[in-house]
Amino acid sequence: MANTLQAQLVGLSQRIYKEWIAKTVLVQSCDRSFEGEFNLERNEIDIPVYHDLSVHKTTLKERELKPAPLEFMKSSTIRVTVDKARYSHWGHLKISTIVERLSQEDSETRKKLVNRWAREAEDELALWVAGLPRRQEIDLSALLVDQTKNPNGLLTPDNIVLALDILKAKIIEKNMEVADFRLFTSERFRSVARDAKILTGANLDANEPFRKGFVDIINGIKIYEHECAAITKRSASTGLVTEETAIWKSTDGIQYVVPYKNTITYDIPPTEVLMGAKGYQTVEYYDFFNLYPTRLYKVKIKYAAS
Repeated sequence: MANTLQAQLVGLSQRIYKEWIAKTVLVQSCDRSFEGEFNLERNEIDIPVYHDLSVHKTTLKERELKPAPLEFMKSSTIRVTVDKARYSHWGHLKISTIVERLSQEDSETRKKLVNRWAREAEDELALWVAGLPRRQEIDLSALLVDQTKNPNGLLTPDNIVLALDILKAKIIEKNMEVADFRLFTSERFRSVARDAKILTGANLDANEPFRKGFVDIINGIKIYEHECAAITKRSASTGLVTEETAIWKSTDGIQYVVPYKNTITYDIPPTEVLMGAKGYQTVEYYDFFNLYPTRLYKVKIKYAAS
């Protein structure tokens, strides 16, 4: 019976992972396609990195005489070290009570765990992006400065289209597709866009409007709204966002891997619990990587205080 209950706990770990991921905006936007063996001793995984196919130039005559050699999609792997773990742990005298409490469809215990894990994962990823080097920064507050009308470089209804054009230009100049990128901002950005009365919408993927955080397509850019207080600064009086670090990225701009999900048991000594007991850890080993630096940017934005 104990072995059956232990197996159920492992299944619950997988369920918790799926449920907290579904509550995220930033983490869901990452490349999470890694599948493979995870070496628990060395904590290393191999992530595939794809390169472009070559395009050959020729003339009709040359092509008749000397066709280009056959090519296969070029790819390589980068070995990275998974260095992070998250866990929640608790003690109980009966494993059956824990399994029952976590397995219920409307389990408050699991709901609190899932919500907390989602928020922690979002904030951690947001702070990591905010700490990217300057070469991956687009400072709109500097680029929008107008010494006569806007000396502080604030984002306003009058210049929001220009700001979005700047973001697109940064992608186009590196020969990348704007359609591959998404902009992740606070709710203040949407307010400015609303006040600007910008026409929204475009050709949408059928599932796009149903993804968590999706706002709309504004000036050809897909906008998502996050709730990460860690990368916003707010007015002490109004609570409105006055500064933020927005995130401008493609899916493969961040590789987010969670190769290990499990529940671990350990003994709680009698000194902590009368007669001792079992402790349980729902644990994940995970990490995230930016293997394509030109596919991820932090964007500095400033707003009016009111």
